[in-house]
Amino acid sequence: MSQTLRKSGHLQYVCAVTVLILLSILSIAKGAGSPSFTHSLSLLWQSLSSFSLTPLEPLSELRIPRTFAALLTGTALSLSGVLLQNLLKNPLADSGLIGINSGASLAVVIAVILQLSGLSLFFWAMLGALVSAVLVFALTPRGQTDFSSLTRLILAGLAITSTFQGLMAALLLKFQNGLDEYRFWVLGSLNRVEPEYLLTASLSVLAGVIITFSIIRPLTLSLVGDQLAQSLGLNIKLLELSCITAIVLMTGSAVALTGPIAFLGLIAPYFARAAGAVTIKQQLLYSAWFGMVLLLIADIFARIIVQPFEAPVSILLTLVGAPVLIWMVRQSSLQNIVQAEK
Repeated sequence: MSQTLRKSGHLQYVCAVTVLILLSILSIAKGAGSPSFTHSLSLLWQSLSSFSLTPLEPLSELRIPRTFAALLTGTALSLSGVLLQNLLKNPLADSGLIGINSGASLAVVIAVILQLSGLSLFFWAMLGALVSAVLVFALTPRGQTDFSSLTRLILAGLAITSTFQGLMAALLLKFQNGLDEYRFWVLGSLNRVEPEYLLTASLSVLAGVIITFSIIRPLTLSLVGDQLAQSLGLNIKLLELSCITAIVLMTGSAVALTGPIAFLGLIAPYFARAAGAVTIKQQLLYSAWFGMVLLLIADIFARIIVQPFEAPVSILLTLVGAPVLIWMVRQSSLQNIVQAEK
């Protein structure tokens, strides 16, 4: 029986990796311009058969960086959502919903107005994400999972988001030099990913992922309640600091790279729990997979539905995320999640 379960688990992992690889290939091959879909597949096959990267040069300027950015951003935002939801013990916690993305966006707008670029954008995005995360933790009750705490979380997120968006609007009205770039960037898209930024973003997200998986045990222990966890030797302040650091590194990099993409940190963990992820490690792994798959699918559809133009990927994810959020709030599934986390 145990061998059958192990084989079934291995088969699931193989299927998951296969789906991810196929979507990545489709993302690289599909585009509005040249090379065409069939030509792109031919180039990929030539590269694999010759063990050389030379055939991929026509795809290396936009499509390969774009696909890698989708994988990176999907992982970063999904893991940030899992950390927030477990640390705050709140299934509605999401970096976009509670204002962390808005803080990073405001910081990027300031950097654009100051005519900064390159690594400065990442620094400012992380600074904005840090300020937002501190505000979230200061305004949101922890250790509570009743519906009043859910309401307070949403209200705090709306207040933070509205404040930062108002500041962004005021700055852009006064400083017109950043308006054109911001107008396109704020929609959240993968078609302007700068390849030279990918290395910096990758290192930042990798650092956040390492921190995330290193605090699985203390984060699991914190689910029993802050007081009991502290009596068992858990340093709550250190855990919160580690979570904030990981969230800032991952969210700040994702926002600087692709612009604010909302709801991904909400729906990926939700789908992960629906797929049977119980432990935090399972939630992290499942959510990362769902985040990458959802963002790849949304980006592929973004290139198709309004050809020869492209739709912002964040709009497509919003069309999925908004109904999921409404479902979580209104249906009994939210009560089951709350009871499961008590």
